Amino acid sequence: MKQYALYNPDYYENFSALIKGLEKYGDAPSIEWFDRNKERHNRSYRELCKDVKSLGKALINNGLGGKHVAIVSENCYKWIVSFLAITSSGGVAVCVDIEQPDDTIRQMILQADAEMVIASPTFHQICDPLLQQKAISVLCIMSGDASEAQPNLDELIKSGESINEVPEPAIAPDDTAAIMFTSGTTSKSKPVMLTHRNLLNNASSSLAAVDIKKHTFTSLPFYHSYGLTCAILNGLINGSKITINGDIKTMVRDLLLSNPETFMAVPLMAEALYHVLWAGIEKKGEVEKVRNLIKRKTKLKKFGLNFSDNTLVSIKEEILGRLKVVITGGAHLNPELGYNLSAFGILVIEGYGITECSPLIAVNRNKFYSFGTVGPVLPGCEVRIVNDEIWVKGPNTMKGYYKNPEATAEVFEGEWFKTGDLGSIDRNGFLTITGRIKNLIVLKNGKKISPEKIEELIMKIPLVKDVLVYGVSTGNSADDVKPAASIFPNPEAVQGMTSYDILEQLQKEINKINITLPPYQQVQMVNIREKEFAKTSSKKIKRYAV
Repeated sequence: MKQYALYNPDYYENFSALIKGLEKYGDAPSIEWFDRNKERHNRSYRELCKDVKSLGKALINNGLGGKHVAIVSENCYKWIVSFLAITSSGGVAVCVDIEQPDDTIRQMILQADAEMVIASPTFHQICDPLLQQKAISVLCIMSGDASEAQPNLDELIKSGESINEVPEPAIAPDDTAAIMFTSGTTSKSKPVMLTHRNLLNNASSSLAAVDIKKHTFTSLPFYHSYGLTCAILNGLINGSKITINGDIKTMVRDLLLSNPETFMAVPLMAEALYHVLWAGIEKKGEVEKVRNLIKRKTKLKKFGLNFSDNTLVSIKEEILGRLKVVITGGAHLNPELGYNLSAFGILVIEGYGITECSPLIAVNRNKFYSFGTVGPVLPGCEVRIVNDEIWVKGPNTMKGYYKNPEATAEVFEGEWFKTGDLGSIDRNGFLTITGRIKNLIVLKNGKKISPEKIEELIMKIPLVKDVLVYGVSTGNSADDVKPAASIFPNPEAVQGMTSYDILEQLQKEINKINITLPPYQQVQMVNIREKEFAKTSSKKIKRYAV
């Protein structure tokens, strides 16, 4: 498998230019979604551009062009229209993480100095106190009843349709387009300023590396840079039909209804897809047949022989339709999942990114990939490894943390952004993530342990649903610590077992793991959690909250 030429996508300097560029796709479908009754809805590129331009004109006409406008909503078509209208009219879209507590949502809006909030009916009442306190000027509801003080988004779009001319916003590539919040795995979320160049270059560069096909499906949250850049922006630039989902409960249903070629996911979603596939195989009564085919394919592959039987692909098509590619990021992917899905003709492409880098830094490619790695560095982006830490330089690195020059200075060394992630690059150019600096367990003798490596081993235990490895004090001194594991058991796997039985079985399995590890890395203590870990939108454990 060799590296091959990059694809040739369009590049745009700002979101105003993007909207003009999208008009070329005309009546081709752009955004598709399903309601509670499984009814299909869609908008063409022509309709999308019209709605975006109308809302943009309304914002400018109401003195809100160039202002900070927060979007507080689940994934939906109007979220996309709002974001594109705000940015293409010269404003700054504040992308609020709706999975946070109510007080945190309001704090994010205030922290980013939003003058207007566009909220879905679900979050309208949460944002209303800010209007009453005059902390914001306008609260716009996406749908439903409105008032003079709280306009309806549909009304704003309609009002913009009758406006003929508005001043053309002067937008420089390095102007801030969005404020997005870090995922907050090791500390509280920080507001990141991403420019027009950051987001649009990153979206196009991802298309230069990966063929995402012409029909994609995503349930990734749009307020996260992964969902916005890698699922929405690059799909639009590609002229794809994008099926969106705003409710994880209906994700599988909508995925099957839409029958896409590509699924944008986090590892947890990819695992759910694999379970759906095997549930379908079991329902067809073909479990034994499929297992034998996989064994045969694996055996032949070890000898470098191709397996030409298309039975597995045909079975996949009966259950999952046209799906050919799963693109995953946001958390570590078990390489076995990639191998397993590839047997059915589904290519799993893993990438790596961070909010401050818009987010993509590296990604495997359709015909040049290595399971267990996050792929080659993105075109136009540079990576260097300094004391095992990944440093990044390129058009995707953020402008800085909003109103926090001290925190910004801490993460930059000249033009190089210090990710805080640990990694290495092999001779073929594939980047591998080995851990995070803040998570390192530093022992008294100076040895360092990356907990992620041990967590990966423990996650293979069937009884385990989630695990966090950390350093616990031995009580002798503050810097005398030993590795410990906090485990949330899989409720289905431990059904009927007592806490003592669970702990005893886990300890036996961890003892087996310890034998394979150097003495200083062996887990010395195990405790069982009764509740799941608090997680980020990309389903990573919030370590600082444990």
